[in-house]
Amino acid sequence: MRSRPHAWMRRTLCVCACILVAAHAASAQQSAGDTTSAPLSVYVDCEDYEACDFDFFRTDIVFVNWVRDRQVADVHMLVTTQATGAGGREFTVTFIGLRQFAGIADTLRYVAPPAATQDEKRRALARVFRAGLVRYLARTPAAEKIVVSLGAAATEQPNQTNAARDRWHYWVFRASLNGYLNGEKTYDNYNMYNSVSANRVTARWKTELSLNTQYNQSSFELDSVTTYTNIQRGYGASGLQVKSINEHWSAGGRLNVYSSSYDNTRRAVGVFPALEYDVFPYSAATRRQLRLEYNIGVQDYAWNDTTIFDRLRERRPVHRLLASVATRESWGSIDVGTNATGYLDDHTQYRVGSFAQLSLRLFKGFSVQAFGSYSLIQDQFGLAKKDFTPEQILTRAFQRGTTYRFFGNVGISYTFGSIFNNVVNPRMASMFFGE
Repeated sequence: MRSRPHAWMRRTLCVCACILVAAHAASAQQSAGDTTSAPLSVYVDCEDYEACDFDFFRTDIVFVNWVRDRQVADVHMLVTTQATGAGGREFTVTFIGLRQFAGIADTLRYVAPPAATQDEKRRALARVFRAGLVRYLARTPAAEKIVVSLGAAATEQPNQTNAARDRWHYWVFRASLNGYLNGEKTYDNYNMYNSVSANRVTARWKTELSLNTQYNQSSFELDSVTTYTNIQRGYGASGLQVKSINEHWSAGGRLNVYSSSYDNTRRAVGVFPALEYDVFPYSAATRRQLRLEYNIGVQDYAWNDTTIFDRLRERRPVHRLLASVATRESWGSIDVGTNATGYLDDHTQYRVGSFAQLSLRLFKGFSVQAFGSYSLIQDQFGLAKKDFTPEQILTRAFQRGTTYRFFGNVGISYTFGSIFNNVVNPRMASMFFGE
């Protein structure tokens, strides 16, 4: 006798429910009384996905028990980064004791030179991890097995450069040439982006110079005899000079040069003296920031086509205020920023933009990630005064009038099951089966 469809569905739902109940019971039992041979359970929280190779850490540091949730960890290792003047990265590792180690904390740093490979950075981070975990291991029964040695590795990466031996006097130069293409039978796209930069950073002064060019070409086959081609060109140059006053104040200036066929801008040049204040000391920038920056200056414009105000050139006095708040803690991270641009000769024209980025661990296994940005636009005085063709509108060949822009995404995740994460199995991890 053939089973009815609804009877089959009932049996399937019953089996699924049994599996979920069993999984939940196993998870609860594990959380209540997990014991392993490793004396420490460690959770690593790192924002640099290139250097923080979790599989490498699990296979290189085998004397701890790696877990995937800080709620069940004995030690939470929080890794934050910031760029160095030479173009490398400074890694700050904050060790946060949890459970029986609550209140025991430490901070260690590692500076990666600009040319450091991914392997060099992850090995150096592993050394920092091992050094920082010693004080926690020393408070466990495994203390009698600890062996400490000091070798050449302890002096491989100095944090400071000796200027007397630096023939470049802290200057760092970079050049890049990038291009890509893609296409199909009725469409193709070519894009090139080139840049050069020269930076010099010391404790007292910061100088950044850069130049870039862009070229983008897209071709659309409308029918067997008609092809529409959209070409966009542009370039940009910028200069920044900053003088450190103390741990909270900085003064300097910005220079910007800009050109874009999309924005109808043949050339825009801006000069802005600037002043910045950080509520927190700059030395704590990897963990928390609350910065305010004010600029005031002049922007000179030359347009490709006559604007909607019947102009080909104009000069505007401009002032800007930028504010940003960022914090990275064991529970997650929050970044919020806003900037406002106004014109001293016409208060009705302005632009205000804001963004917020959030990553929170609300409770065991559950996390929330969100990003959003919004701009209020009331200063499009450079729009071209002409009628656009349907092809130009559909391909966004030129900037059109708008009063706002927005972007956003949000996601949540919940993970349950085994809390342990010590095993690495790379088999069949790089297979590609197409789109």
